[in-house]
Parts: sequence; structure tokens; C-alpha cells
Amino acid sequence: MALCGAVLAAPSFARPTIFPFPHRATLSTEREEVYVFRTTRTERTRGATPDCASARFESAVEDRYTLSSIATGKATARVRDADVSPVGDFRACFAAAGSGRPFGMYAFGTVAGIAWSGYGECASVVPQPPESTVRAYTCNLTVEGLPEGYDGGWMTTSTVSPVLGPGAPADARVPGYLSTSIVTLRLWKTAAPR
Repeated sequence: MALCGAVLAAPSFARPTIFPFPHRATLSTEREEVYVFRTTRTERTRGATPDCASARFESAVEDRYTLSSIATGKATARVRDADVSPVGDFRACFAAAGSGRPFGMYAFGTVAGIAWSGYGECASVVPQPPESTVRAYTCNLTVEGLPEGYDGGWMTTSTVSPVLGPGAPADARVPGYLSTSIVTLRLWKTAAPR
């Protein structure tokens, strides 16, 4: 008895050309610009404010921040100077923080002379510092309101913020902790027509 077998060919899918990533190459700014900076809160206003009227939620607080470039160790990437030079400022409007729930954020300002605005949310993170006077959270914003030549962007924060009581100054710090955020801002350039 003869056995018959069939060989089925897998469908052929076109794959994009993948280039080796030049790990040590200088970042080209043709498609993306990446900014990393530190925020320092300079002012806090509780309640709704005129600047927060454009937010898509009822604002509970408005904060103002100055932005600084940072320096890291070349061999370790550890932050060694978190206040190298001023690079911009922004205002942020926050919705009321719920117990364990994300809360809205609307922000606008400038970084390296580039105006932007953004919407998103912030959330507390599971690992918390061992100090009860600081809280760790992260914020993610969709960036818009950019000048011509940019197509959008994304901002994310790694934040450790002092717990501010009613009488605490806006720029309060807890010794041993970097207030307030280390921010990564990625801006995408408008693609050239093909």
C-alpha cells in the first residue's frame, strides 16, 4: 500500500527591512527628538484656576515647574547633577486624586524653546519609598500643540513628590530624595512626503 503525503507551503508575508541598530551612533533628529530633564515645583494653587479652564476635567490643583537639564555618570548612568541648566518651564493641572485610581493631568509649557501641551493621567506606583512623607507615581501624556514640523509626541514621568500639607511650601523637599520628576519627552517629526 502506497502512502501519499502533501507538503503545505507556509504563506509568504512581506517583511519590512530591518537594519542593525547602531548602538553607539549619535541619535539622528530627522524623525524623533528625545529630551530628558528634571522638574522642580515652584508654585501650587489649590482649586480651579483660569489656566486650568482648558483641561478636560475639573482641576483640583495647578502646579508650576521649572525644568533643568541633568548630567549622568558616563560609565554608570547614575544622575550626578540634577540641575545643570534651565531648559524650560510648564504648568500642570491635576484632577482630584482618587484612592488607588489614576487621575487626570493637563499641562502646557516649553522645553528647549519648543511650545507644547498635553493630556493624560497619573497613577501611584506599587513600589513606594520607605519614607511616608514622599509618594512615587508616574504620569503619561499625549503631547500636542506643537509647532509646525512636529507630528505629536509622548511624555512620561518618574516622580517622587513630597506629601504637601496645607501649609507646606510648593518647593518643599524631603532630604535624600530628588523632587519632583525625571521626565522623558519624545517628539515625532512630520514625515517628509514620499
